[in-house]
Amino acid sequence: MQPTFHGSDRYRTSPVPLVIIRWRDAVALGVEGLSLYWHNDNLRIGGGVNYEGGRLDHETSGFLSSGDNRLKGLGNVDASVGIRGFVSYKLGPVYLDASATKYFGSQNKGVLVNVSASAPLALTKRLIFRPHIATTWADDNYMQTFFGVSPLQASRSIFPRFSTGSGLEDINGGLTIVYVLNEHWFWGADATATQFLDHAARSPITITNTNATMATVIGYHF
Repeated sequence: MQPTFHGSDRYRTSPVPLVIIRWRDAVALGVEGLSLYWHNDNLRIGGGVNYEGGRLDHETSGFLSSGDNRLKGLGNVDASVGIRGFVSYKLGPVYLDASATKYFGSQNKGVLVNVSASAPLALTKRLIFRPHIATTWADDNYMQTFFGVSPLQASRSIFPRFSTGSGLEDINGGLTIVYVLNEHWFWGADATATQFLDHAARSPITITNTNATMATVIGYHF
């Protein structure tokens, strides 16, 4: 379950297939895209390619519906490919992560920087809790693409003109739960709350400054 767009007060629930592949602890394919990395003890450094799905300015129907008609006139934000670099360090029980992504899309040519911390806690041999917190900084291009309203967009939509700049986009925190059912099967769930900041919070597109996402998964480990 996720909002229909960043800052929306409406939510949509949809099924999403998820495949995560790791090879020799050096190559990974998953929710963060394709990554290659090097690690030594508690330090991991790498890079890769990921995908940003963009945004529709109208609602679609069907099995994997998306979009929101309140955005009509803003125009679609096409999907874009990003080049990502990241570093991770394990400090005791806490994982510290930082990443920077540069996007190469027709509209989204922005840069995102993310800093996060998480701490997996094994309550039993089968049950794991992982609280996590993160913040995201975005450059002016990314902010204008998703939170700004140009004069042309203002004349075609319900939103007034709004110019943005670079800054902190949001801070978010949540909890992931994983329960190991047997040698291969597991169940997982995550709930995350996001608080928009700075230009993202003041944008007329942002109907509410707080969003939530929830997900649950039944997985099979080979």
